[in-house]
Amino acid sequence: MLLGVVTGFVMSERTFGTARATKGFGVFDDHETDWTFLRTLAQMTEKGAEIGECLSAARRINERDVESWISEWATLAERLEQDAEDALDESHEISARELFLRAQNYYGAAEHGCSPSHPRFFELWEKSQECFQRACPLFDPPIEVHEVQVDDWKLPAYYWRPADDNQERPTMVAVGGNDELLEALTVFTGPAAVRRGYNYFTIDYPGHRGAVLLYDDCVKRPDYEVPFAEILDYVEDLPGVDGRIAMAGYSFGGYVAPRVAIHDDRVDALIANSPMIDVPQIQSGLVNPLVGRVPGPLLERLVERRLDKSPLAKAYVEYGFYSFGEPEMTISEWLKTDEPIGSDMVIEDDLGEITCPTLALVGEDEGDEMIMQTEAFIDGVSADEKDLYVFTLEADGSDDHVQMDNWTRGQQITFDWLDGIFST
Repeated sequence: MLLGVVTGFVMSERTFGTARATKGFGVFDDHETDWTFLRTLAQMTEKGAEIGECLSAARRINERDVESWISEWATLAERLEQDAEDALDESHEISARELFLRAQNYYGAAEHGCSPSHPRFFELWEKSQECFQRACPLFDPPIEVHEVQVDDWKLPAYYWRPADDNQERPTMVAVGGNDELLEALTVFTGPAAVRRGYNYFTIDYPGHRGAVLLYDDCVKRPDYEVPFAEILDYVEDLPGVDGRIAMAGYSFGGYVAPRVAIHDDRVDALIANSPMIDVPQIQSGLVNPLVGRVPGPLLERLVERRLDKSPLAKAYVEYGFYSFGEPEMTISEWLKTDEPIGSDMVIEDDLGEITCPTLALVGEDEGDEMIMQTEAFIDGVSADEKDLYVFTLEADGSDDHVQMDNWTRGQQITFDWLDGIFST
């Protein structure tokens, strides 16, 4: 229901207990559907969405019917993709670029409604990527499309420079989260870096959404310093890289980037948004609202019932299994297992190895576990220059995970800090 459009914000019950603000955006009753809508709308900051298009699609969506969600976003994306092609035929390159950007976002929104077993899962991801890559040469300077050889995989990557010249500059390496598409990450974080004079690089690393879709065995792993050794080798050889590398990890990237910085001294500055130093504990915090204090015999039925009422939450959970290399795992099996997936993703005891300047970011309403891990992270880092920033609605207009409710403010804090680090 479109309650928020008429009555203002609603306090829908939070499906997941961490990495989400408690306050709903107010467009859908179901919290996870509402949050995914917010994530789609948030690309408006960089011309990747328009509010009228998004609300028009939302009005036609039955949030209990995942096919309704998928169909409405895909239909909108198809129309805009055709409009982009028509604009390009008429040499209207700016219009075509903006249309392709919005089409990639809406195809991505449709794809997020798909469980990995859904017949349109791969197709919609591929369409989203294709639309973004059609937009890449229409930027000035263009976004470069790369493939990076990592182990036996050729992984998609993007490299973007402030100018097509011979000047060397510091480089931001952006590391995306659990279920974010690489193209959406680039829209959210790339323009802010390039406008401020940084080179920008990002990649579908093992376990990131595009990598898992391309290769069944390119899944999440604890030892991210291994693939990123090859990735940073590649970055260092790119034209215009002056050797100064800042690594920014968003969401699950808040585990990956610190893990790399622990083992690789080529990371000259680290931003963790938000830090994840104990992934199993994050997972426990995530599912607490689903589990609560229900006795074991009733637990499976309760969780299944809750997820049936929230198809996007169900798709999120099933994608999580898939990205960890457990595509056949069921929710019942997950609840019964003695050793949760990701149980070896713990870096708390190694944080002292991080000596580069470090910034930790977290939203005030992300949940107790995220706040505690962020504080433990910044306490454990050995860097002489380390800072913690907690976003609040009162001071920042943002208190959600990775500043999904105010990307502009998040980028301001990030890059103002980084400017200070690299200017010294």
